[in-house]
Amino acid sequence: MKRIFILLLSLLPYLSFTQGAQKNSIEWLSLSNGEKYSEKYNKNMLIFFYRDNCDYCMRMKKEVLSDPLIIRLINGNFFPVMINGKTKNPITYNGKKYINDVSIEEDPKSSWRHNLFFDLVAPTNGNFYWPTIVVIDGKDKKVAQFSGFKSKPQLIRNLNKVK
Repeated sequence: MKRIFILLLSLLPYLSFTQGAQKNSIEWLSLSNGEKYSEKYNKNMLIFFYRDNCDYCMRMKKEVLSDPLIIRLINGNFFPVMINGKTKNPITYNGKKYINDVSIEEDPKSSWRHNLFFDLVAPTNGNFYWPTIVVIDGKDKKVAQFSGFKSKPQLIRNLNKVK
């Protein structure tokens, strides 16, 4: 009886911590859910704007956003949302419908960027860079923007400032 009790006592820590298993990827949400949860829990929403065929975007997804420390930092402190900043699909954000209607002829710097991207992302030195991370608080206020590829240490430093 004493041995069974000792055995159960020694296994208890392993059994009690299995629910909090470490995630091996970022838990991306839809924009509507990110907004809803951010407001409800007063926690920042992180929007990762990327574009198709962007080497820096692909590198950041593969090398940086797959790192276990980055995954824990983002999942634990933000409601993460990933958006193609050049999609032609309409996107509703903060009760407003955004579309991608700017042609290259109208705005040579746009290269068919989505209006939501243009509304949330401020140009850096007059240019837009891919990928771009925008952090929005629970009251729909932009609190930070990180433009361009960020290495693991850079992203960790930036995210720790706004978490």
